[in-house]
Amino acid sequence: MPSGGAVVVAARLERVLVALAVQGAQLDHRLERLERRVDDAVDNSLEHATYADLLEVRVHAAKVAADLARVTVELRSEIDQHTPPTARDRRAQTLAETIIDLSDSLDTRPDDGWAATA
Repeated sequence: MPSGGAVVVAARLERVLVALAVQGAQLDHRLERLERRVDDAVDNSLEHATYADLLEVRVHAAKVAADLARVTVELRSEIDQHTPPTARDRRAQTLAETIIDLSDSLDTRPDDGWAATA
């Protein structure tokens, strides 16, 4: 049979646990209210986008696209530097140079400043 002191301690412990449970429930309720308020604020801000917001997003998208294009060119350049040209690449380069030479030699207007020098 438990002594009087043990009963008092058990009663106090039970009260502490009940108090903690009540406070936990209150905190949970407050967190739910805060979450709802944050969600409402986000929804309201998305519903009321201004022309300036739209313009800011477009400018940012254009900057990202420009950065992506720049990085793509840089990566292709680095890949080309570390990759030896294939026979097809050499043929394409030779063909391109031949076309340029033919184009220069077929100058139809020598007085326009673009006369062939060959």
